[in-house]
Amino acid sequence: MIKDRGTIKWTAMMLPEHVQSLKDALVDEHRIEQPELDEQAIDEFELIICEAMESNESLNIEVFENGFTNIITGNVHYINSMKSQIIVQDAKGYFHHIPFKNLVNIQPE
Repeated sequence: MIKDRGTIKWTAMMLPEHVQSLKDALVDEHRIEQPELDEQAIDEFELIICEAMESNESLNIEVFENGFTNIITGNVHYINSMKSQIIVQDAKGYFHHIPFKNLVNIQPE
């Protein structure tokens, strides 16, 4: 039986730049385009945010960042209309500044 070194013999042939480019290509494969929101969805988001602020209710906010979506769970602390963003405080006490244009979905927790 032939004793083979498996993938060890092939990794020596790959430069670190090649390995990094393969990793980057794998990440780029999973990127998505930012979804477009219509006026009705934006109005619904505003209503949900206002109701949650009145009742101090926690929200699940889906945010688009660099080709991926991220869910932030917390209470809306403040709406900054001058900078077009909402400030959300999560359970750990951290504040997240979320631009309106990056909102994808908002749901009560």
